[in-house]
Amino acid sequence: MTIQDWGAIGEVVGALGVLVTLVYLAHQIRQNTRQIEQNTRTAKAGVIGASAHSLRQTRQALYENPETSELFVKGMRDPSELDDVSLLRFRLILQSITESIWDVHSQTAATDLSPETWQTVGVSLVERILSAPGGRWYWTEYGATYPAAFRSVVDEILSAESEPLSALMTRPDRERDLAEDES
Repeated sequence: MTIQDWGAIGEVVGALGVLVTLVYLAHQIRQNTRQIEQNTRTAKAGVIGASAHSLRQTRQALYENPETSELFVKGMRDPSELDDVSLLRFRLILQSITESIWDVHSQTAATDLSPETWQTVGVSLVERILSAPGGRWYWTEYGATYPAAFRSVVDEILSAESEPLSALMTRPDRERDLAEDES
């Protein structure tokens, strides 16, 4: 064998080495891509879970403590009827709810979190909570503490006509409606 033969064999072996390396790299890139996609899905689920957990804690505080429930109902109807300490507690309840709404909005805007999540969680909470007299009071007094993009979206939702939660709680025909629903 001549040196040229050995050179040709070396080129073939080198080419095979490059080919094996490229196949290995392609496999690693596919694995890495799958892992990144899985991590992204897990992170999205964590974001939704954290917001839901915060809302569950607020709801739990309302249904487990009759005094807190009464404070919430009174505040939603007319926050001006609350004394200073009760008004502070009511504001903190609404702040907790609003920050959860803001979290969902932020995650929807910053990631490719499904817009359906914002529609089903965020928009419905704004319509139910922030459109009530107590919610509007909170938003008027403290809405400026939130980012402009979030304020704009909430203001747009609040400008649409909807029947707030407090209206349902104070309607004179509520008992009749509930009785009709049961029959």
